[in-house]
Amino acid sequence: MRVAVRGALAARPLVRALGGRRVRAHPALDPQVAAVLELERIARIPAMDSMEPAAARKFAVDGLSPLDPDPEPMDRVIDVTVPGPASSIPVRIYVPPGAGRSWIVYFHGGGGVIGSIAASDPATRLIAARTRCTVASVDYRCGPEHKHPAAIDDAVAAFDAIAARVPAGGRIAVSGDSFGGYLAVRVEHATRTRGRGRRSDAQGLFYPIVDYTFSSPSLARNAEGYLLTRSLIDWFTRHYVNPGDDRRAMSPLLWADGELRGAAPMVMSTAGFDPLVDEGDAYAERLAKLGVAVHHHRNAGLIHGFLSMSGAVHAARAAVDELCDDVAALLTV
Repeated sequence: MRVAVRGALAARPLVRALGGRRVRAHPALDPQVAAVLELERIARIPAMDSMEPAAARKFAVDGLSPLDPDPEPMDRVIDVTVPGPASSIPVRIYVPPGAGRSWIVYFHGGGGVIGSIAASDPATRLIAARTRCTVASVDYRCGPEHKHPAAIDDAVAAFDAIAARVPAGGRIAVSGDSFGGYLAVRVEHATRTRGRGRRSDAQGLFYPIVDYTFSSPSLARNAEGYLLTRSLIDWFTRHYVNPGDDRRAMSPLLWADGELRGAAPMVMSTAGFDPLVDEGDAYAERLAKLGVAVHHHRNAGLIHGFLSMSGAVHAARAAVDELCDDVAALLTV
């Protein structure tokens, strides 16, 4: 399957044949992404929001994307646990060849419901190899068994435990994709505002969730046809958020200026055909206006989840490399 899909995406005539109709309708859409979307339609992959969470998790693991980057070799990969507020938290530490003194704490995506260290392994290895930083990938608790704010509590606890391992003179960043980007933002905020302990020195965010009111125009504009649908967003939210949670208070985009001013330098990569693109773009713009150092890359032709497509979609790999290079520059000491 992996070889067949990659072969199809490497053949320009086949890419044009598969994605031509979509590209004609939306000229900004990357041709390889258009071909991926057409292959998904042909394969009739079941909608995850039609499943129960346990089945969706198994489906996500069993169907590891053939578009994932090839696993980068590491000097060491170490599985550990760190203390958490409810139980021990699994963490996988990736030490790439030529690693410097700086570390990245990485949180996988999955809407707060699915995802794991194992599923994000190829992408995490790529980030470690490209940045030449040691990367610690965190397996936080998910809903519906553990709803908001359990994932945030785990993420902050894991950050503190991992930060204690950073060698003298090393810097530390938080990073994540989608819901993992949300956790990275929440950890940056928590460690900056609590008045004690170490805070993060930088943030590297792939298409993060920053508005749990989901009121941005791109939610309607990109609601269907780009893998992450509005229906799937609602499914994730139903399983992660408690009925009585204050959605505005959960949303960094909607926080007061005082909560955002002084945030760590941020690198953000958004995707033009993502339902979340408008909220991500607005968040980057708002932080920049508050004086935060922001490197914002808006990838007009890509879709949500492009980190997991970076093994076969050229524009996705370029976007990942760009974010990694910017984060590495912020961490260079």
